[in-house]
Amino acid sequence: MRTRPTVTIARLLAGLALLALTVVPALPAEAASGVSCRLVSVPETVAGTPVTLRGTLCRPSGPAPATVQMLLAGATFDQAYWLTPATAGARPYATAMAEAGYAVLALDRPGTGLSGRAAADALTLSSEVELVHDVVTRLRTGTVDGTAYRRVVGVGHSFGSSVLVTDAARHATDLDAVVATGFVHSIGPRLDALNAALVPAAGDPVLGVTHPPAGYLTTKPGSRAGLFLDPAGAAPAMAAVIELTKTTMTTGEQATLAEAGDPSISGAVRVPVLVAVGEHDDLFCNGPYLQCTDAAAVTAWESWFYPAEARLSAFVLPGAGHALNLHRNAPELFTAIRTWLTTLPA
Repeated sequence: MRTRPTVTIARLLAGLALLALTVVPALPAEAASGVSCRLVSVPETVAGTPVTLRGTLCRPSGPAPATVQMLLAGATFDQAYWLTPATAGARPYATAMAEAGYAVLALDRPGTGLSGRAAADALTLSSEVELVHDVVTRLRTGTVDGTAYRRVVGVGHSFGSSVLVTDAARHATDLDAVVATGFVHSIGPRLDALNAALVPAAGDPVLGVTHPPAGYLTTKPGSRAGLFLDPAGAAPAMAAVIELTKTTMTTGEQATLAEAGDPSISGAVRVPVLVAVGEHDDLFCNGPYLQCTDAAAVTAWESWFYPAEARLSAFVLPGAGHALNLHRNAPELFTAIRTWLTTLPA
C-alpha cells in the first residue's frame, strides 16, 4: 500500500500542473517502473521539543536494496525538490534512483515540509546533524521502514549538503559516501541577493496560511527563479513551480549555515565525496575564488578542503543554476551520480 504526503503533494501537483508534466511520483502510472513510494515518520527531539521528521521513501520492487540514499534539500526547499521532474516525461531524482535499484528517503528537515517544527533558534546546523545521525542509525537498524540497510549514502543539496558533510566529519561511521550538490567552499556574486531576499515566512502569501513561528524565514515572492535557476536551462514554468513548493528556513540555520565551510569540517571527512554544481550557480560559484567552468576546475579548488581519503570527484552540470535537479538536463546529473556510486567499495 502506498500513502502520499498530502500537503507536500498538493503543493507539488499545483506546480506540476503548470509544467504540464506526465509523470508524478507515487501515481499509478509509476507502477510500470516497479517503484513504490510511501510516507515514513521518525520521532525525534530538538532542545526538549518532540519533533516528528517525515519523508517519502521509494524503493524498487523485489528484494530490499542493500543501499539507501538519504536525501536532504537545501534551505527553503523540502522533499519536493527530489520529487519534482524537470520536464514533461522526465523522472525526478527519487524515481530515477529507485529505478536504478536504490532505496531513497527524501527527508524533510525539521521545520520544513511535513516535518514538525521547533523553536527557530534551536534549529541549527549542529542540531540537524545530530538528527541526521539518529536517522542514519535507524536506517541501519531497520527501525524506519523495517529494512536494515547495509550502506547509507547521503545526497544533499545546498544546506542539506552542509548537514551531510558535517555529519560525515563528526560521526565517522554514519555515511558510506556523500554526494554534495550545490555546496562548495566559495561565494558567488548572487549570495548577497539571497540574503536580502529572506523575509519572515508568516507574511508570505504561500506559507502564511501554515502560521510559521517567529524566526521562520522564506524568500520574497518572485525572487526564487533569479536565485536558483538558469532561465535558459529550466522549463519556463519552473519559476512558478518553485514559488508554489517553497518552504522555510530558520534564523538558527541562517546563523550557522556558514559553519560547514570551515575547512576543519571537510578536512575530517574520511568517506568518498562527489561534489556537483551547476555551471551558472552564482550563489557559490563564479565569484572571486571558484569558476565552475568544468569538473577539473572544481576538483582542483575543492581538493584544498578534503583529505585524500575522501577520494574527491566533481561534476559540473552545464547551463544549470543552484537548483540542479530542476533544470532540463538534470538526467545528466543523475547519470553521473549513479556512475560514481558504482565506483564505491562494495
